[in-house]
Amino acid sequence: MWSFSSWRRRRTLARHPVAEELWQQVRKRLPILDGLSTEQDAHLRDACVLFLNDKHLSALPGVELDDEQRLFLAAQAQLPLLSLGELNWYQGFHEIVLYPDDFVSPQRHRDASGVEHEWDGEHSGEAWLQGPVILAWPGVLSSGDWDGYNLVIHELAHKLDMLNGDANGLPP
Repeated sequence: MWSFSSWRRRRTLARHPVAEELWQQVRKRLPILDGLSTEQDAHLRDACVLFLNDKHLSALPGVELDDEQRLFLAAQAQLPLLSLGELNWYQGFHEIVLYPDDFVSPQRHRDASGVEHEWDGEHSGEAWLQGPVILAWPGVLSSGDWDGYNLVIHELAHKLDMLNGDANGLPP
């Protein structure tokens, strides 16, 4: 049976192939991909193409994006979804905004007594409900090792959590 989404997927992959040399350069920068099988690696590569075709990466002044850097970010974004099937898990947003450094944003918290506290907090990333993902570029570049923290995966995990309407720690 013919499917528009399958046709669109095949067409996107055919129109935007990733050169083997470029993919290997990205793989060298991401030791967290070392354990992938050949099949998983091919699936991740395709998922990166689809992700980059679907999401707009907005680089603010001070962030220069080339194809390798775009693929580097996409590989980290798609890694957590590798075994989740072909559903559109990142449907809740269309844009990733890349800041040249950590940024300050207003924060608000209501404590147990009902008192609301406001302050400006420095962040390397944020995920907004029904909005973009914001990442500090130095945090993206330092992600992908085995140090236990990955900014890209962390912020996109919030987007998965928000699929049921709120960031409550209970993704669908």
